[in-house]
Amino acid sequence: MTPFRWRDNLSLDVPAVDKDHRHLIDLLNRLRYMALAGDDRQAVGDVLWELVQYTAEHFTREEMLMRLSGYPGYKAHRHIHDNLRQRVADLYTEYRRVPATFDVQEFYQFLADWLLMHILGEDMKIKPYVEKLAEARAA
Repeated sequence: MTPFRWRDNLSLDVPAVDKDHRHLIDLLNRLRYMALAGDDRQAVGDVLWELVQYTAEHFTREEMLMRLSGYPGYKAHRHIHDNLRQRVADLYTEYRRVPATFDVQEFYQFLADWLLMHILGEDMKIKPYVEKLAEARAA
């Protein structure tokens, strides 16, 4: 389980979105370290809950930017977000039901892989639209 590191190629050059992505990476890495250190299940649960909440907040911000910029793939992108929102919420519910058998490392790997692929694949598609939005607002 290697740490997830921010790289410049993950930047959309949208400060709010990049800040969100960095925060999600930080939360994932906190979860990773807690799992490796054998932290208590309550502390792990707190970070899992924060991930659930912050993921939803981030998606709301990103979807607002897509709508404002006229991004044509908004509905498909939102559907991807909705699926992950549900998956993360389901995993958190699973954790709350049986914390002793919840595989934190597996959750970390799933979400780290998903986030990396989503940023590089789906989020990069919105970059030119959001850049135009910023240019229009500046003018």
